[in-house]
Amino acid sequence: MISLLLALLTAEPQTREGPPPPACIGATFVSWEACAAAAPEGSPAYVLAMINLGTQAYMNGDRGAALNFYDKAGEGRQVASDVILHAFRADTYRYAGRMDEARTDAAIAWGYLDGRPPQGLNTLGPRPIDDPVRFVVLASILPIMKIENADFSRAREMFMALPANDWSALTRRANVLSELGEHAGAVADSKRAVDLQPDHPMLQNNHCYTLVEAGRAAEGLPYCERAVALAPEAAPIRHSIAAALAGMGQCAAADRQLAEARRLEPEANLYRQPIPCTPKG
Repeated sequence: MISLLLALLTAEPQTREGPPPPACIGATFVSWEACAAAAPEGSPAYVLAMINLGTQAYMNGDRGAALNFYDKAGEGRQVASDVILHAFRADTYRYAGRMDEARTDAAIAWGYLDGRPPQGLNTLGPRPIDDPVRFVVLASILPIMKIENADFSRAREMFMALPANDWSALTRRANVLSELGEHAGAVADSKRAVDLQPDHPMLQNNHCYTLVEAGRAAEGLPYCERAVALAPEAAPIRHSIAAALAGMGQCAAADRQLAEARRLEPEANLYRQPIPCTPKG
């Protein structure tokens, strides 16, 4: 797991803190769950555990849990850390529809990539950001940066220059390109990913949704149907098949699938939004 540097920025006077509990230290560290359970709420050790648990949840694809952990870390304080936290938290806020917070974190993450770390963290010394981390960070923040950010074109150019050869990177790049409206490139990358891992339900799902976003819902539906068969309890897959069905004018079936996505992940802002559908006549 990616571990994070932590700085707490707060306008309130800081109380004297005792030493962190053994569960949060070096050789006696067991897990971030154990650290969180042992640390007093609001202490630096507790906050560090919360942001790492948030990152862990985000990397596991559970942005609902990530949002909960990030919010617990931020109760009553501003939390700043390394580029990973700000990129993942930006995308998590976007998932929840909290766009002002998403733009703030995206700007901080981009500042790291652009050689402008946030005030207070630039004294930690140089921390080179390698290409895989740069790729993940840009994938998380580019759709946010597209909205009223003068640096978007430069950030996109940086992203497209980075290598994407395995199924994970191809899928991530396809998702970003689709969100940016660059559908031909998105479909090509997504198909390459599916060909590398043909039995992966989320890759089937991603390719379905990429085709739907490209206006090719009928081509996408079989990929969604296979994804549902492989992972029926996955909310993103239910949303994708709802979008495919809506794109084909099967509105009642689309509504049922969207309702199932909401049931499975009620905190997701995306699933609360209706999917436009014109009934097939």
